[in-house]
Amino acid sequence: MPRSTPRAPAASGHARRRAPAERQPAGERDLFRILVEGVREYAIVLLDPAGTVVTWNPGAERIEGYSSGEIVGRDFSILFPPEDVAAGRPALALREAGELGTYEQEGWRLRKDGSRFWASAVITAIRDPAGRLTGFAKVTRDLTERRRAAEARRNLAEAREALRARDDFLAIASHELRTPLTSLRLLVDALSRSLRAGEAVSPAQAERLAQLSRLVARFGDLVANMMDAAAMASGHVELQRSTFDLAGLVEEVVGRWADEARRRGGELQLAAIPISGSWDRARLAEAISGIVGNAVKYAGTTPIQVSVGQEGERAMVAVEDHGPGISLEDQARVFERFERAAPVSHYGGFGLGLWAARQVVAAHGGEIEIRSTPGKGAWFAIRLPPAP
Repeated sequence: MPRSTPRAPAASGHARRRAPAERQPAGERDLFRILVEGVREYAIVLLDPAGTVVTWNPGAERIEGYSSGEIVGRDFSILFPPEDVAAGRPALALREAGELGTYEQEGWRLRKDGSRFWASAVITAIRDPAGRLTGFAKVTRDLTERRRAAEARRNLAEAREALRARDDFLAIASHELRTPLTSLRLLVDALSRSLRAGEAVSPAQAERLAQLSRLVARFGDLVANMMDAAAMASGHVELQRSTFDLAGLVEEVVGRWADEARRRGGELQLAAIPISGSWDRARLAEAISGIVGNAVKYAGTTPIQVSVGQEGERAMVAVEDHGPGISLEDQARVFERFERAAPVSHYGGFGLGLWAARQVVAAHGGEIEIRSTPGKGAWFAIRLPPAP
């Protein structure tokens, strides 16, 4: 029988993984090894097709904490946090790299000591000349300090914005409180000079007393609005529902603003049909008052139309003025706290009316809509569900 030719010994798995590199000229391999081992800012790792660590450079040892002897031969999923391993993210990274050629991600990674660092990782598929997958090259960079610096910059910007909002609020508050406080002081001085013990109150004195009562009520409203705004800002809007006629409530609100509208040369016009529903009467009055008061403030001498009706199953209160209008970019901003479409020097107010109205309406499960064109006035609509 002819003698069979003896087979060469099978190469070990480690030798098979190194075969493509060993086909390079020795000089190139040495230069590449020197390059990889000299890089300490990046973890440069070679994985086999299953994700087992094959090589481990000094940069990987510095960043990840494992020595080469501790990590080579282990699955690279040990570098991921437990929640990522449970979600299958290591396998997903290899699958996407194999299908697309590369995979990039930023996320938390795990050091040997259990501490976490924010990493930018790129995994690239390695294929032989025939196109067969032979492994993956994984390059990781520690971006923890960069992330901390970005968070610090963001926190600083937020703190500055909070300080700006505080300063704006203080300026608005001082502007709003100065006028009624001055008027109140003058009225008190005038009454002190004119009133005598045992004398009857004259019509002029009675009028001053009525003005004093209105100013005190205005101060009370301002303080109540500020306290209510603080509660709403914390996300707490408590509703005390009762069944009542929405048209009657709107009529009361319009009546409270009628004198102010006439003083400015304008007029409030109401068209309403009775609509009964279960809402918080006091808070809804506050919300509608915010919309009507906003219209009175900006409408000037033009009329303001207020209507109460029904749109499908929902009750609707609409307020339309013919003032300067609101630009498209300002229409979302006017519903934020302390925001306004015009400077406080031109129009008073804390910038809380529309914001508070939106909080109250949203708590009822409703919505506020605004339509406006600069120079042609503004139209606001409050839509409310009839029941909880």
